[in-house]
Amino acid sequence: MNKKLSFLALAFLLGTSQVWAVDPRIEQGARFEAKGQYEKALGEYRAMLAENKKNTEAYMAAGNVRMKMKDYKGALANFRLAYGYDSSLKAAYEGAAKAYEAMGQQAKADAERAKIGGKAASAAKTEKVEAKAEPAKQEVKSAPVKEAPAAKAEAPKAAPAAAPAAPKAPAATAAVDASEDPFEKGKALLAQGRYQEAAPLWRTVLSKKPGDAGAYFYAGVTRYEMGEYDKAEFNLKKGLSYKERGNDANYYLAKIYQKGNKVDLEKKSLAAYLKKAAPDAKFRKAAEDRMAEINAIASAAAEEKAMKEAEAKAMKDAKKSGNDKSRSAEPATAAATQNEYVTPTATNSIANANALYADGYNEAALQMYKALLENEITPDERYFAMLQMGNIYREMRDFHSAVVRYRDVVREFPDSDWATEAERALEDAVWLEKHASELPRNKR
Repeated sequence: MNKKLSFLALAFLLGTSQVWAVDPRIEQGARFEAKGQYEKALGEYRAMLAENKKNTEAYMAAGNVRMKMKDYKGALANFRLAYGYDSSLKAAYEGAAKAYEAMGQQAKADAERAKIGGKAASAAKTEKVEAKAEPAKQEVKSAPVKEAPAAKAEAPKAAPAAAPAAPKAPAATAAVDASEDPFEKGKALLAQGRYQEAAPLWRTVLSKKPGDAGAYFYAGVTRYEMGEYDKAEFNLKKGLSYKERGNDANYYLAKIYQKGNKVDLEKKSLAAYLKKAAPDAKFRKAAEDRMAEINAIASAAAEEKAMKEAEAKAMKDAKKSGNDKSRSAEPATAAATQNEYVTPTATNSIANANALYADGYNEAALQMYKALLENEITPDERYFAMLQMGNIYREMRDFHSAVVRYRDVVREFPDSDWATEAERALEDAVWLEKHASELPRNKR
């Protein structure tokens, strides 16, 4: 081993800041954080985790940023992942404790700090082997792993402590034996992302306990993480009766169906999960967000279909009355009443449609914009007409149609001058759609 590798191993064991400074993205994230640009900082840490999901530096940094954002659940998740991959990180336990305190859960905060004297102490002070269950998990984690140099560096340090402890303390021996339980060992390996090693352990459990719902559940999660979705689905369905985490199987099944574009099955699994999930359940927010997204997509698709059918009918009616010379009058005459239909004529123009809209003739202006979209107009005129249609629909409280039109502008003309305005209006329309029943009607 050369001097450079020796230095890195030593730095990891001591937890020095030099290891944290190796990746420039940590420093860049800190700069963003100092400026209050938290999302940009998180972007740096996500990039690091995309390369290595066991990167505890990135989890710690992300946890600290989430705390500043007052996203305490997000911070808690990052801190727990950090000490899940390195149980000697005292700062991670303390971070988790502070997150719980911020959420008003002092008992859980105290429990996190208590772990500092258990898991963290057994890893940081290997000369004293704790006589509880925690060293069993540390024993599994300290096993050498090919892809993790840090684990190789820990092994020589942990071995001397484990050797004298076994003959002196029967409790320590029991902890080591516990680490050999295939169920617990499989869970520990799964938590560390060592899926190939965890997978055969569930078969071992099932050979001893046929039909064990817990083994099926964790086997399903393991196969899901390995990308073996057919096997994962089979196991998760059998794991639904697992008393401890069976409902989580519904969430994983929904994720599998999402990947297979099986929307009906995905929605059914999400509904089953949300029906039983506690308010603070691990996957509840993600499940609610996905369910809302599915419903929004379905509503938008239905609205777009209805709108196209209405536009087709309008064009058909317009062709029938195309010989009516009275329809060629100026728009001001054609729009004498709010609901009067304006057919596509030579007088259709952005300027005239704008004038109608400004005078409060929403329906007439809307029909003129639609007619313009059916003709050859410049890209600038096209996306402006679509934006104005979104504005009219929003004013008419037809928020579904407004969302569809704004999305069309953002999707079809992302680099246009009006794309930013469309994005802002889209967010507003989505909010209005969700709260329509709470709002008074706007009258011009």
